[in-house]
Amino acid sequence: MSTLKLLFSKITDDAPVYEKKDVVENIFVFRMLLVWHLLYTFVFILNCLDVFIVDKAIFATGYLLSCILLIVFIIALLIFGVDHVCAKYLCISEAGFLVMITSSTLTYHMVIVVMLPIVIAGVYSSRKLSIFAFVFSIFNIAFSTYVGYYFGVCDANMALITTTSLKHLQKDGVFLLNEVNKNPLVTLFMYYVFPRSLIATGFYCVSNGVNKMIRRTIEKAHRIKHEAAMDDMTGLYNKNKLLSDLEKPKEPDRNVAVIYWDVNQLKFVNDTYGHGQGDSLIARVAGTIRLVAANDNDNVRTYRYGGDEFVMIIPDGTKEEALSFIDRWNKLMEPIQKDSKIPISASVGYACGRYADIRKIIGEADERMYENKRERSQEN
Repeated sequence: MSTLKLLFSKITDDAPVYEKKDVVENIFVFRMLLVWHLLYTFVFILNCLDVFIVDKAIFATGYLLSCILLIVFIIALLIFGVDHVCAKYLCISEAGFLVMITSSTLTYHMVIVVMLPIVIAGVYSSRKLSIFAFVFSIFNIAFSTYVGYYFGVCDANMALITTTSLKHLQKDGVFLLNEVNKNPLVTLFMYYVFPRSLIATGFYCVSNGVNKMIRRTIEKAHRIKHEAAMDDMTGLYNKNKLLSDLEKPKEPDRNVAVIYWDVNQLKFVNDTYGHGQGDSLIARVAGTIRLVAANDNDNVRTYRYGGDEFVMIIPDGTKEEALSFIDRWNKLMEPIQKDSKIPISASVGYACGRYADIRKIIGEADERMYENKRERSQEN
């Protein structure tokens, strides 16, 4: 699936690409930042229509820079892909620079958004990313304070350094302070950068603690869900997972290939060598199937369908692909068969068609598997 399609498509459980680390998180953050920019656009239009009274030149400068930033961000995501290790840093950087631009131009209107990178970093489980977002936020506080003071919308509190209530600063409706800040380099740091950085530090600690507890709960739920879908002996998905996947809606005209295996002579091995060796036989055959699937794309899924039966589903699969899988599996089995003290083999069949007929295709693959089993019996 292309990056552009991933960014705007519905997130589903049946697409393995969404199971990759940070992919869903990157998509969520991208969409959140897009919504933020749409809101920024809406406010910009209202300001142009004089609904708001912010200086139009200052507002337009910030908005234009944010548009350029958004375009660069999208291009970078398309180049690297949402599953790239640097994609999450791109997302946090986009959020940080967006905060920098809006806070530097709109100053006191945007004080609250300085925490946005820290909030977004909480979506991820990376401690390094969390620290990166925190450092970026502290830098943003300092940068936007000084740049905003000189070039953004004037914050009268910064210019006059008010430190008490209004009743002490006015008399008969006249504001008593009329002297502009004489030493902004020091006073802005002491009264704005430093205290806001302390608040950001506190927010970072609390946010990390809350996110850690939430993440533990989610990870526990995911682990339980994953374990419920897996077969302990083979490491493949179990039959319940297969039936669940079959119930999920698919593109009916999409091609699919199915490969069906059945372990040979399992009863003989159980009766002759014991059930422990029988279990080992099943696990070793399953291991070769799992290895073949792992060497291919992430969309291929393998299941333990019965006690000694296995199914592989290949989305967009063709006859040639199915035969290629079987050929690679046979080559993996050859050295194992030579070194094994017990007979180890499996009959295999395949079928192809459309997802609309997936259950029928599994049945056809099962029938071909039994044909292969009869051929083996006749040869022996």
